[in-house]
Amino acid sequence: MQRRVQPTSEAVRAANRARVVDILRRSGSATRAELVSGTGLSRATVSSLIGELADRGLVSELPQPAADAPGRPPTRLALNRAAGLAIAVDVGVRHVAVAVGDLSRSVLAERWVSLPQGHSAERGTHIVMRSIETTLAEAEADRDQIVGAAISIAAPIAPDSGRFLVPGVLPGWNGSELAELIGRTWGIPAAVENDANLGALGESVVAAPPGGDPHGQDLLYVKLASRVGLGIAFGSRGAFGSRIHRGHDGYAGELGHVTADPDGPACWCGRRGCLELYAGAEGMLARLAARGIRIDDVNELIRRAEAGDADVLAVIGDGTRRLARSLGALALVLNPSVIILGGELTALGPLLLDPVHAELAAVPFGAPVAVRTSTLGPRASLMGALALVLSESSRFTDQSSAPVAANPGRVTAPAAAPSRSLKSPSHPSPSRPSL
Repeated sequence: MQRRVQPTSEAVRAANRARVVDILRRSGSATRAELVSGTGLSRATVSSLIGELADRGLVSELPQPAADAPGRPPTRLALNRAAGLAIAVDVGVRHVAVAVGDLSRSVLAERWVSLPQGHSAERGTHIVMRSIETTLAEAEADRDQIVGAAISIAAPIAPDSGRFLVPGVLPGWNGSELAELIGRTWGIPAAVENDANLGALGESVVAAPPGGDPHGQDLLYVKLASRVGLGIAFGSRGAFGSRIHRGHDGYAGELGHVTADPDGPACWCGRRGCLELYAGAEGMLARLAARGIRIDDVNELIRRAEAGDADVLAVIGDGTRRLARSLGALALVLNPSVIILGGELTALGPLLLDPVHAELAAVPFGAPVAVRTSTLGPRASLMGALALVLSESSRFTDQSSAPVAANPGRVTAPAAAPSRSLKSPSHPSPSRPSL
């Protein structure tokens, strides 16, 4: 008979500490009462573990705003930068962005580089690696503090391997190879995820203010840019925060390939009349070109719409109505608490929002679904990449179980600045914002 080995008291304590740290990572901050509720541990055990983490300099008390009600508000606790730093990378169709943040959800440094559409993966990879190096130096990061990296890429991603499920979306790019390169260079776990999925996760973090529902929301993030993407983040009564819903094979969220017109034009995916041919910017420009109207990019499309161009308004109106009907069907199937619209086409304002609001108001069951534009704007996927390192802590390093380094090696700045920091309103680069 095999003898059962009982865990030691130290092993039990380490497991309990990991449970506390996991909740702090996923929630950003928590009170002692929330930690007791979330872990199922006694108040005395939680207080002891928090004391241990505080003695090691890994957890801090957050300043509390003045309370409206009488009495002192409960103290909120958060992991500080000594508990770990995360690297986020966002590879888009026309940009590369990098950010470094800590486990209290503060962004320590952020850089954006604009690239032409169709940019080479070799050049883009070089910019990513040098931007990570520079951003870590700007954040005064120690190598031993880095717990992981997450990479956002505008393509469907296989959850198990990081490979592209649909080739050719970003020609030449290979998500798993980029993750392997980053992981090998900095000696950390690195993960790859679809940009719309990370947009949903980033927005779910913003939608969960301290003291709000710690279990997250059922949130849909619709990215309306060159194409149409959907990220799904579900809350859970059994866990803190929202989590990405990827589906069985990683294809969940392919809203752009829902059929909007079965007799419509052929799509690159092999189907006909896909939604993104009508509601995505590339599809709108192609439909206008078929009318003999050449428009070079989405910015000109929006300018022409604002100027009242009848042909442009007709194409946009048709696309947004088809999008609205698809979102109404999604609301019936998934019953989300909120639908968030992101991407460049949100600049259309009421031309986009009005038909969506009207369609969702007609959904016959449940409370009306809230609809709003993205709080994070173009930063949604980048901030979602940081949130991934926080919310899926089992995939990344846990500094709370490691000894504190006496003289950690600081990441030094490279000899030459590899990229320029974009500080325009569309690509903000704040010094110390909160996620």
